[in-house]
Amino acid sequence: MQSKTKLILMNCAVAAGLIYRWKTGTQIVPLAITAVIMFTLVNVLLIFATKRSTNR
Repeated sequence: MQSKTKLILMNCAVAAGLIYRWKTGTQIVPLAITAVIMFTLVNVLLIFATKRSTNR
């Protein structure tokens, strides 16, 4: 699977989880903080994994 496809799927999974939490009544500020952390973490980890796999 290409890294671009993985990136899209992982971001969609994070977004789906955040939308679910929002629909169940989570306050917006903790949800926004979680969103920033999760999207950043997912994208940075995927970039590092892609660079690591191309170096081998």
